[in-house]
Amino acid sequence: MEPLFTVLIWIIAAFFAAAALMSLIRIIRGPSVVDRMVGSDTLATVLICVLSADMALRGHTTTLPLVLGLAMTASIGTMAVARFVSRGRSGNSLSSSTADPERPEHDDVERHRDTDGSIAQEEASRHKLAHDVVAREVRRER
Repeated sequence: MEPLFTVLIWIIAAFFAAAALMSLIRIIRGPSVVDRMVGSDTLATVLICVLSADMALRGHTTTLPLVLGLAMTASIGTMAVARFVSRGRSGNSLSSSTADPERPEHDDVERHRDTDGSIAQEEASRHKLAHDVVAREVRRER
């Protein structure tokens, strides 16, 4: 191989390693389940890219089943976490029989909109509530 090509491969490997490290930090630090899922999706994408680049450079397809399995697992995991996170929110139920009869059909943020159109306070309280729910789930898992 040419020296320039070898240097280019090492630079690309360093970028892949940095992306994997940053996604591992996101998985570890969180703070929410969604953040951890984004980190694991990013890590899976980096692994798929590394394996695909290896196949392209070396001219083989032996790791293709691993790449396909990793891609399917990552997408199914994302759907499972999205389903878990969305459970219990308004408008996400499959049948209307489980809906709260006191809750209107439109988004509940609209009900709390201030006279100037600002919803910052409502969003902050919703964020704190969601954070508390996730913290309780994490404590219960431990």
